[in-house]
Amino acid sequence: QQQQQQQQQQHLRHQDTHGPGAASSGVGKSSIGQTSMSRGPLASSSGSSAALPPGKLAHPSSASSLADPSPRPHDAKPTAARLQSMKEEKAKKDAEAQKEAEKLRCHLHKRPKESCKFCKKWQDFVNNIKEDKAAMRSKMLNDSVAAKRETFGDEGPSRGPLELANPKTFGLPPLLQSHIIESQHFKSLMSLDAFEKVVEEIWQFSDSVEPYMQNSATIPSALFCCLYRLLSLGLDGRQLRRLIDSVESPFIRCVGFLFVRFGLDPSQLWPWLGEYVLDEEEFRPSKDAEWVTTVGEYVEGLLSQERYYSIVFPRVPMSTKRYLEAKLAQVPQYRKRTQANQRLLDVYRQRDVRIEACPDDSSWVAGFIIQLDESVATRPKVHVRLDGGEDVVVHIGKVILSDHRYASSGSFYRPLPSTHRRSRSRSPVVDWARSKGKSQAELIDEQRHRDRERAVCASGKEYARKPVGFKVACALPREMGAASHRLMEDETFVPMRRESRRRSPSPAQQDAKKVQHSAEHQAQMQQLFEKYGMAKGVEVTSQAQKYLVDGEGPDVMRLG
Repeated sequence: QQQQQQQQQQHLRHQDTHGPGAASSGVGKSSIGQTSMSRGPLASSSGSSAALPPGKLAHPSSASSLADPSPRPHDAKPTAARLQSMKEEKAKKDAEAQKEAEKLRCHLHKRPKESCKFCKKWQDFVNNIKEDKAAMRSKMLNDSVAAKRETFGDEGPSRGPLELANPKTFGLPPLLQSHIIESQHFKSLMSLDAFEKVVEEIWQFSDSVEPYMQNSATIPSALFCCLYRLLSLGLDGRQLRRLIDSVESPFIRCVGFLFVRFGLDPSQLWPWLGEYVLDEEEFRPSKDAEWVTTVGEYVEGLLSQERYYSIVFPRVPMSTKRYLEAKLAQVPQYRKRTQANQRLLDVYRQRDVRIEACPDDSSWVAGFIIQLDESVATRPKVHVRLDGGEDVVVHIGKVILSDHRYASSGSFYRPLPSTHRRSRSRSPVVDWARSKGKSQAELIDEQRHRDRERAVCASGKEYARKPVGFKVACALPREMGAASHRLMEDETFVPMRRESRRRSPSPAQQDAKKVQHSAEHQAQMQQLFEKYGMAKGVEVTSQAQKYLVDGEGPDVMRLG
């Protein structure tokens, strides 16, 4: 026992000086050394895993999982929180602005007058509040679009089933809906339940974007029958994106655009269609059309017009309409700048070229080019890094050159060929590749001024034209039915036997008939005069007969 106690004391002193490993090597033959050696690794492992719970020691994979955590999917909660904070800030600012406006309201006039300085001050304050609200609304809309892109990826709002604004009529007029349901083409489409089959049907039979067939007001076109079938089936975001970005046929793309315009909520118009306003793909609206349009012009008409051929679009709220007007105001300038920048693609293919971009359609921001995106030939884009460090993708029509190395007077860029003849026009030539053009506010004012003039100065049948209603349209001639066939036969029937024609009488016979007719008329007039005349007698009768024969006498004759 004394020897064991001495060995244990030596082991403890050796462990304090050299550690547990040396102790185990020095007294390996003893039982106490074996126990100490078995306790050494446990002590070291317990020291390394002191922060872990006891249950985790049995699972060594947990330590590796904690050391190398797996990537998690993107979480859109920070963006939603930012939007909620912006809404709260907007509500607070509106309340403060309302209180300030009540303080500045004129105490003399209930309605503002231009001659009153207090009313003018109050009106200026209210106008500034409206401008701030419009700017805040556009910023919130842009942030909501960005949040959708972060949530759904690069495709934007393209995942999940799309919610239709009107699941009953799909935004189509009732008359057109009844014509589509009664058509034979749509009845044959009811057997197609797959999205790919309907797209193939569009590719095979669609040759016009009009709602009705040519020279018809009751037979719907193949494109609208397929559109109604897709609306009844329901699409998700990826399927709709496939329609819009189709390279097979422009009519397939038009079906996607019409799906957005008729089926979705008006607030979804610009997030889905805004990118395609500057698309330069050309197509003919119908197979017999003599003119060619572009996809961008077609989409612009869907966003700005209230009618589509003979049918009426679903109503757009005034706030959304104002927002679309502001977005579409600069589209003509963007198209001109796109044509000018098409000649400078070699410049935009280079890196670190100084430019100015207008990503939000309101302000120009300086930056430099990263690369040119030519994946879609009809919509070339540029990857730009702004001076603030933000990377954006902008259409080439929203970019101008600010690099002094590529000035228009240099040898690299020549807007006109050397063989071009000099123009006699004295109007200044605008270099859209370097000019910003008019501001958004100026273009909006010009557009609204043109709209007011068009509304006041309308002439002819265009003035206050009432759209065709359901009952009036039901009275239109139909191309189907037995009555229409009989009518067509009556109009196109040619009789086999010709009727005998008489020659026109000679002038002498016509004069004789006129004289005979006048004699009979005179006799009738004589009888009336003898019966109801005031004076009776032969003299009066002879005198009246003389008047009637000679054509003379009083202009007014009294009877009774």
